[in-house]
Amino acid sequence: MPARSDTIFALATPPGRSAIAVIRISGPTSHAAAQTFGAEAPSAGRFRVALLLDPGGQPLDEVLLLAMSGPLSSTGEDVLEIHCHGSTAVVAAILDMLAKCDGFRPAEAGEFTHRMFDHDKIDLLGVEGLADLIDADTDLQRRQAWQQMSGALRGPATNWRASLIELAAHLETLIDFADEDLPDDIAAGLQARAATLRGAMRAALDDGRFGERVRSGVTVALIGAVNAGKSTLMNHLAGRDVAIVSDTAGTTRDVVSVTIDLDGIAVTLLDTAGIRDTDDSIEAEGVRRARMAAQQCDAALILVDGTLPGWYAGISPLTSLVDGDALVIVTKADLGITDAADAGKDIYLHLGLAGPNAEASGAAVLDALRQLVIPANRAEQASMITRLRHRHAIEAAHAALEAAFGHDLGKAPELAAEDLRHAA
Repeated sequence: MPARSDTIFALATPPGRSAIAVIRISGPTSHAAAQTFGAEAPSAGRFRVALLLDPGGQPLDEVLLLAMSGPLSSTGEDVLEIHCHGSTAVVAAILDMLAKCDGFRPAEAGEFTHRMFDHDKIDLLGVEGLADLIDADTDLQRRQAWQQMSGALRGPATNWRASLIELAAHLETLIDFADEDLPDDIAAGLQARAATLRGAMRAALDDGRFGERVRSGVTVALIGAVNAGKSTLMNHLAGRDVAIVSDTAGTTRDVVSVTIDLDGIAVTLLDTAGIRDTDDSIEAEGVRRARMAAQQCDAALILVDGTLPGWYAGISPLTSLVDGDALVIVTKADLGITDAADAGKDIYLHLGLAGPNAEASGAAVLDALRQLVIPANRAEQASMITRLRHRHAIEAAHAALEAAFGHDLGKAPELAAEDLRHAA
């Protein structure tokens, strides 16, 4: 990363034509940038309407200037924002003139946030939350990202670390005054406090990885033989025609994906080629990709055609392809399920999207899908753990805490203290 003494600039709004574009400038000479365009920066915390001039002294654009002074700005440095019209020509001209200013350069990716971090405007958890907020597609993702930014994990983690340090200090006291006549209940008290702390960490970890699912979304593959109704179900769940539906077997050759919002979780549905042996090289590649999707997805919907004799015999070979959770759906139930007397007929969800109960049948699939992808032990609020990094750190601290109080505090307090230092 280049030196922080530079003044950096970048387009803060998405590229392309728009009504308004915002160009942000941060650094020691940011306010002087206005003079490059024959204008004057407003005083800190104020706006000013200004006419920007091009290098030839001709009008470039009438803009709104906003100045902020460090350390009270978002980056902790002096900041100037140019709110101009979103013409690609206007934006390009302004950026080109800024690039020619002495000591100015285009910002690298994430550099404004990096400067926020350098000036203690945001910590690492806040940076992660900010990235999640920018990427949020669902309302639940937005709320979880905001909680992350505002300290949903920082607060508990800080308190846990303080408790670990306090426990370690008490153990150090036992070591330093081993020859003294200390109360007998000190060790028992430490054990009780450690148990409470372990319980709090375990409760955070036992969230069904809900936070990670909210943040990253869930991939659900539709797996089945040819003409099992995968594409029809895909279109129904998506609420639009995403995949081609045909009576011709083997219509779907490649993986087709669409993302839906299921109670705040972004669920990516994968329509796959029908599983069967084939001599067609193109279809065979589609089947290979379907098998790969079955192995790599978070969950799968296994579809079997209920109108075929012995349909239940095809369930086991399909479920064996899936590494994650799976829901078996018997399709074309509106046409009548064959072998009705066979054991296990009513165990599976029946789906009929061509009859009068199509909406209710589709709603039943959505309800079952919710149970499949949303953990039963999900928290009422968004989870405090949103990344694998968070989970690994808490798991390591929990394991070290368990190890510490697995020792006999009367005989090996030094070992327990060392484990506590690792936990903290």
